[in-house]
Amino acid sequence: MDEQRDLKHFANLGTKLGLCVKDQEKRVLFQNDNCIRTCGNMMDQQCTKTCMTLYRTIEECSAISEGMKLFKATEIEGHKVDALIVNDGDKITTLLYPLDESEEKFQKQEAYFRERGLTKSEIRIMQMVLQGMTNAAISEKLFISKATLKTHLNNIYKKLPASMRPSQVRG
Repeated sequence: MDEQRDLKHFANLGTKLGLCVKDQEKRVLFQNDNCIRTCGNMMDQQCTKTCMTLYRTIEECSAISEGMKLFKATEIEGHKVDALIVNDGDKITTLLYPLDESEEKFQKQEAYFRERGLTKSEIRIMQMVLQGMTNAAISEKLFISKATLKTHLNNIYKKLPASMRPSQVRG
């Protein structure tokens, strides 16, 4: 069956990537091993996991439900992931990329930002941005106004390459 062959090809794209394909009724047609580790075996069941809760927000807020939406730093079944949900009008495909929250990762980030001249405060802000926190949440956590945070972010982005700017990071 060509469809099964295509789904298996997709499943082999990455050793980290979780892949789940559902029909328009949200019944699971295919899951790779990484998806099963994250969500459990949902084959032939209607999915009610976190990604489908996220998908409902797309359906509710959009006149057209086809397309794709990225959810950064989302918790799904106890795992922090970036989730990309694609609806092509026939299938709903979810890609889950597990996020590394190890101390080693934060040390690498800190070294990267120090090399680019960020202050300790700016590094802390960027780590919160990369964790997917909103400006409001960062302002609240740091006890600073949103205007002060925006000043910090503008200073930070001047020091970083264009690929680290809001359209790529916060999108």
